[in-house]
Amino acid sequence: MTKDPVGEGTSILKGLSEEEIRRFLSIARAIRVPRGKVILREGEDGDTMYLLREGMVEVSKTMVLQSGSENSSRDKILSKLSAGDHAVFGEVALFEQSKRTATVIALTDCTLLEIHKKDFHRLAEEDPCLGYKITCNIAELLCSRLRKTGEDMVKLTTALSIALSR
Repeated sequence: MTKDPVGEGTSILKGLSEEEIRRFLSIARAIRVPRGKVILREGEDGDTMYLLREGMVEVSKTMVLQSGSENSSRDKILSKLSAGDHAVFGEVALFEQSKRTATVIALTDCTLLEIHKKDFHRLAEEDPCLGYKITCNIAELLCSRLRKTGEDMVKLTTALSIALSR
């Protein structure tokens, strides 16, 4: 079994050899983020993905459309992730120019590996096999998140339907 330097089970590194992991991590930049700092803010542009190496973060998403002034009580905490969860976030930014879909805040001092879109694309062009493997792993992660979102949507619409029928 391959030794995963980020953490056993990091989903985007699944199936990679030690050399491929080393090559992929060579494009990452380790950064320290203090407790309480916003790492990603929903609605802002982004071009980086992060792997959580140490610490814990909170992921939240606005669940109600904003009208007028900003109100953080409209945010729903989706999850708390620790380095032990092999957390990866911001991965959509590697593939499209769009707004961040959630806010991620450091709950503790964190160490992250930051990967820029341009560096990932350069690596994928230089080593198409490695780029393909990582892209497939990210696609699998996104599919899993999409499936969970669909399940959550069914739960929410069922609850709304029940509430409206009373």
